[in-house]
Amino acid sequence: MKRIAVVVALGVAIAVRGASAQEEGWTVRSFDAQIVASDDAVLTVTEEIVVDFGRLERHGIIREVPYEYAYEPPPGTAEDEDMNRLITITVERVDDGTSPIQYETDYSNSTLRIRIGDPDVTVSGEQRYRIGYSVIGAFNPFADHDELYWNVTGNEWTVPIEQARASVELPGAPLLVSCFQGPFGSTAACIAEQTSSGGTFTATGKLGRGEGMTAALYLPKGLVDVPPLALVPAGGGASFDVAEFIGVSPVSIAITLALAAIVLAALARVWWLHGRDRWYGDTYYLSQDRPRESTRPMFAHQTIVVEYQPPEFSKRRLRPAEIGLLLDERADTLDVSATIVDLAVRKYLVIKELPKEGVFGIFTSRDYELERLDEPNTELLPYERTLLNALFDGSHAVQLSELKNSFYKDLRKIKDELYEESVKQNRFFPRDPEATRDYARYGGIGLAAAGGVALWLLGVGAGAGIVAVPIIVAGIALFLIAPVMPRRTATGWEMYRRCLGFRTYMVTAETDRQKFAEEAHIFHDYLPFAIVYGCVQKWAEAFEGLGTEQQPDWYIGTHPFVAMDFANGLHSFSTSLSGAIASTPGGSGGSGFSAGGGFSGGGVGGGGGSSW
Repeated sequence: MKRIAVVVALGVAIAVRGASAQEEGWTVRSFDAQIVASDDAVLTVTEEIVVDFGRLERHGIIREVPYEYAYEPPPGTAEDEDMNRLITITVERVDDGTSPIQYETDYSNSTLRIRIGDPDVTVSGEQRYRIGYSVIGAFNPFADHDELYWNVTGNEWTVPIEQARASVELPGAPLLVSCFQGPFGSTAACIAEQTSSGGTFTATGKLGRGEGMTAALYLPKGLVDVPPLALVPAGGGASFDVAEFIGVSPVSIAITLALAAIVLAALARVWWLHGRDRWYGDTYYLSQDRPRESTRPMFAHQTIVVEYQPPEFSKRRLRPAEIGLLLDERADTLDVSATIVDLAVRKYLVIKELPKEGVFGIFTSRDYELERLDEPNTELLPYERTLLNALFDGSHAVQLSELKNSFYKDLRKIKDELYEESVKQNRFFPRDPEATRDYARYGGIGLAAAGGVALWLLGVGAGAGIVAVPIIVAGIALFLIAPVMPRRTATGWEMYRRCLGFRTYMVTAETDRQKFAEEAHIFHDYLPFAIVYGCVQKWAEAFEGLGTEQQPDWYIGTHPFVAMDFANGLHSFSTSLSGAIASTPGGSGGSGFSAGGGFSGGGVGGGGGSSW
């Protein structure tokens, strides 16, 4: 059973890393714990956790605290090491300091999981959670003293903790106090101050993801009535020798290094042959002769010539979504948003900003209405026609809020058609970039899984599990390099270079203000491209004060036209649009003062947290 646990642990570690990547975007502002110990050694713990979700929408947080730990008998004793230690945790309340907050508890897998928040309500910005629970069995009894060795924050938080503090109140004064911070096993000291009835503990700085703070108090015997530890068997089965399973030896290490060189060289060759862009050469744009397509050298010079209008291809100028796809090799929601604005500029629809409703217009988010115009769609590309029909679905007008939780079904088809056009009609890519990334990801997962099987078979059968590690690493590496596996054709590279030239023109527009004054209509015409390039505000700044622009007939706002205000309104529309069309429904118990010393993550308590 323990052998199986090793393999499962490896898989869980990979899954946790992937999950933690999705936790970015919020943080724990402060973690304050108040711990009060009674005469009979019962702890009353109050944790006040302030988090900032920013613009993310979350239901709440998940706090996890282990209640079963691997037991570490005191040095020099003959106690059975194959035991686990239990503590009893009882959640008594969860509130925000004033009002109760809905929560659920789950005791499984040796961990108490407190799921805080309403599944039907989402919150954002700064939130405060106060958790109260009691603990029995937290103190460590020794022959000449007792200890409270408490992991305050836990070392398994998926986001940083900016400030961590704790106070411990005992029935009397401790003999010594100590504090540790950092990743599990760290002996870095935090601030520990002894008081007449306990101590206070403060982290010296921000705790990164996977770091925590642990407090240790050395008590005179009899200060509290510490009961014996609650121990249970850790499980049957023969003991598992990790060293024997991995099989570190000169021969296995040599084979491992050779295999690592082979698989990594193979990955590099795959990218070298199939992942690099093709080109006609850096001076192709100066030549009348069409050279042969070749692989672009890795560190080749890239000449960018300023383009004063959107690049043309096949006797028409590129659409904003096509430029967005060429820039990052992705058909994303921003490209679709820019296409909707481009359809408005080209007189296929009108965007109307609706007045805010509610008390003083401050309790309701801004909404927009799209109105379809009776214009022929003969100039529409296939993905544009699909987009226009999906927006209105047979109606004449639609509000942006009506697209939430429904338009995502059409969004996938629109992106697929944009990919198809870039491959089959424009030939910017030899194959669908998204499919290329998926093939690499699935290949990486399969390779890592095969490596896991090989690890088990070699470890159990030959005591040489280390030989399979390069296969697992290669699978993970292939998964990670999937985003760079798509490549452009030589034609795609040439259009990409020209798109960069047009971007140079748009982001440095203020250097040519007189030209803008003479050709003022380009302000509106190029706005969809500014959305793709992420320079709407900078583009508007170039026209500020020229007095050459008026409110366009394709955008009806709620205020008189000002270039900067219009740009901000358009940015707000683009942000709301992107959200609407993409939205979908719904330690151990050892001593903190022993010969080995304490460390961050030691003792009982601990765990971590995440959001949901």
